[in-house]
Amino acid sequence: MKKIAIIPARSGSKGLKDKNIIELCGKPLMAYSIEAALKSECFDRVIVSTDSEGYGGIAEKFGAEVMYRGEALSSDTATTYMVLEDILGHTEGDIDYFVLLQPTSPMRTERHVLEAAELFEKNSDKFDFLVSVKEAEHPSVLVKPIGEDMSLRYFDTDFSSYRRQGYKDYSPNGAIFIAKPDRYLERKHFFGEKTLAYIMSREDSVDIDDRIDYELAKILMKERG
Repeated sequence: MKKIAIIPARSGSKGLKDKNIIELCGKPLMAYSIEAALKSECFDRVIVSTDSEGYGGIAEKFGAEVMYRGEALSSDTATTYMVLEDILGHTEGDIDYFVLLQPTSPMRTERHVLEAAELFEKNSDKFDFLVSVKEAEHPSVLVKPIGEDMSLRYFDTDFSSYRRQGYKDYSPNGAIFIAKPDRYLERKHFFGEKTLAYIMSREDSVDIDDRIDYELAKILMKERG
């Protein structure tokens, strides 16, 4: 199957400054996703979408192809769909599917990418999408809104007999998204009954959004060696 990897890397960040290229154990954060895609050896193209020539230079240094965004796709209001629609519209030739790899998931390796791609291809007759997930930190029975009167009226479980092992919920971890282009452009997101789950461990699912995530990623990366 013909497939491409897409790594979105807009410059700037309201949380961690220049998060997508922040140094992590000797490399810019974005490099881990580029290397995972290239080392998997399963893509016809590995494309970094960015609005920054500086980011583009880093992407090229680590072996990726660069597509620069226009101003409309460089703001905080630009959605993932808008960015992917633009890239797919500028991609020559037909592709069977694309893989979105967010640069904030550095613990995701080429093994995960390859396993997810193989799983999707084996089930592509039944599924149009794949999303990586992790076991949720808290099962849904423990995550409820609080009433306007500050009551716990929505927590209606008898917690005296609650056993965590009796519940197993999952949440998307942000590491891997796969889609058939036509189905994605039609649906505009990756989720639903036609979406296959690829389960990853909590350690491999670290998604860097703030300083705590970043420090955790440093610890885990050093342990990995």
